[in-house]
Amino acid sequence: MQENEIKNFYRDYADEIAIKRQNSPYPLRRYMHQMNWFSILKYIDSGEKVLEVGCGEGILSVMMEKKGATVTATDISEPNLEAVRALSAKEGAKVAVLSADAENLPFADNSFDTVIADNVLEHVPHFERGLSEIRRVTKKRAIIALPTNLNPCAWCLLGGDNFWSLSKRSVVAIFIGFARFILNIFGKGVDEGYASRKGLPHLWRYPWIMKRELEAAGFKIVAFEAASLCLPYFFSFLPLIKFFDRYKDRPLLRNFGCGSIAVLEKI
Repeated sequence: MQENEIKNFYRDYADEIAIKRQNSPYPLRRYMHQMNWFSILKYIDSGEKVLEVGCGEGILSVMMEKKGATVTATDISEPNLEAVRALSAKEGAKVAVLSADAENLPFADNSFDTVIADNVLEHVPHFERGLSEIRRVTKKRAIIALPTNLNPCAWCLLGGDNFWSLSKRSVVAIFIGFARFILNIFGKGVDEGYASRKGLPHLWRYPWIMKRELEAAGFKIVAFEAASLCLPYFFSFLPLIKFFDRYKDRPLLRNFGCGSIAVLEKI
């Protein structure tokens, strides 16, 4: 797809994050996304001026406001922005909501203490441009979460299945996804497309590629951790997953998440 086609698609696209993720009937899916939000939230302090780029339906933005941050939430999707306003009103949160393109943020340099991009930059046509804009508008710190693929749940998704429930495809999906992981090992990652559209970018990066690109954009990585060390298919794995997630920032484990979170300092 061309750049304009990608952005026009997202302007009308509703993520439905609350329905599909926060309130998912599947415990594994619900847990993994909640763990990702809580992992970012722990780095946010009361009194900070925070920008969330590509806020979706505003779940994390409202969480940060309730922790005491002054939050501006932006997204290119009009349905998402309406959902943010509704959630903020329901929760009594004072979140500033603004339509904005992640590659052309309408803010002055050094406007925010912290800028958050939670699984957003893999969707934009020009990844480096999005990173550059985040670096420009933050005074010092950014937190970037991206899909990374050194995890069996990622292999399930790359094999055309869901990791949170069994299906007829489950028998082969993890092996197909692992094969794609191996076959692309000398590249940046595996692009699965998004919303059943192969033309929409959605790259599952290798963790070492994620780190390299963040540093090349002018950031220093001060913390790096797995979003979750999730295991696929079986709810019975949750106690084991929760145990390992206590150590998901440790050097041996932090690269093996279904997604990764980097805390960055602007240099």
